[in-house]
Amino acid sequence: MVKVFGPDLDILDDLSQRIVAVLQGIRGATDVAAFRIGGQTELTIAIDRQKIARLGLNVSEVNAVVQTALAGLPVNTFYDGDRRFDVTVRLMGNYRDAVDDVAGLQVPLPGGTIGSQPTVSLGDIAAVEVRQGATRISREAGGRNVAVKANLRGRDQGSFVAEAQKKVAQAVPMPPGYRVTWGGQFENQQRAMARLRVVVPLSLLLIFSLLFWAFRSVRHASLVLAMVPFTLVGGLGGLAVAGLHLSVSAAVGFIAVAGISVQNGVIMVEQIVEFMRRGVAPGKAIVDGAVLRLRPILMTALMAGLGLLPAALSRGIGSETQRPFATVIVGGIVSATLFTLVLLPVLFVLFARDEGDEVLAEGSPQPANT
Repeated sequence: MVKVFGPDLDILDDLSQRIVAVLQGIRGATDVAAFRIGGQTELTIAIDRQKIARLGLNVSEVNAVVQTALAGLPVNTFYDGDRRFDVTVRLMGNYRDAVDDVAGLQVPLPGGTIGSQPTVSLGDIAAVEVRQGATRISREAGGRNVAVKANLRGRDQGSFVAEAQKKVAQAVPMPPGYRVTWGGQFENQQRAMARLRVVVPLSLLLIFSLLFWAFRSVRHASLVLAMVPFTLVGGLGGLAVAGLHLSVSAAVGFIAVAGISVQNGVIMVEQIVEFMRRGVAPGKAIVDGAVLRLRPILMTALMAGLGLLPAALSRGIGSETQRPFATVIVGGIVSATLFTLVLLPVLFVLFARDEGDEVLAEGSPQPANT
């Protein structure tokens, strides 16, 4: 949604229509329309102050006549028990439903007596006309604005907004005192992404701290955390196959699947370290640990993947939010499980000798030399 802010409603309406023309020419834009401002028929009475001054009238006296005739004026009070009602004087509908009728209202002039006081027609001292006024006036942060809405089809939101911002800035320059903001789902996405830029690093730091606390080893903690980026392979691949774009829902899915990847890594590394503490040779400990933990890792992956598979395949109402989330998790679990089972043992071999010495030094008895 594009919002144009400014003081003049006519200029806002013109700018919104020009923005609509620009957006309609951008690939992926559908249902482009501006919330119209005009369209409400209204009666305007513009008093000529010079004329009423020559006649000895003032604006309040003319307004009193107009209010009495069109809106009504309380002149007395009627009591019915403990209830109170105002007695209001007002012209009947057939005497005020035409412009000529309103222009013919008689405004009393000062200086006369009751019954003989001279009058002047409202049309002689004011311009009475019918025009198209504003049907709605939207305000935000104390300023008037008009909104232009657009839906997307077959294109991601980020590239569309970037192209639209560039073309609107070139084709629709803003007069002084007017500005454009880009809101709607794009604004929500930018706000959510800004929060994720803070949440994700803090989450990774917290995960690393917990891993270090569990293993008492920077290498082991780093090895488990190094499996997290490989979840991007399956997650992005799942979005590509499903024809979806990266969104806030998908980003949250990456965070969830990263936790599953860390859990699987902890299961395998913990078993390998346990074998090495018992005096098993590093190579055999790695192979036996990977084989022993194959079933728990696969069970964890299948439980999460199969549980979210219906949501990943759904296309009903509400699926636009849950489908990217589920697709990322299902695809990410596939790649995370594969790399955990294949790549993690291989990487463990690269520093198995040094880690074996550290593990044995923690207090477990070293195997006797024969």
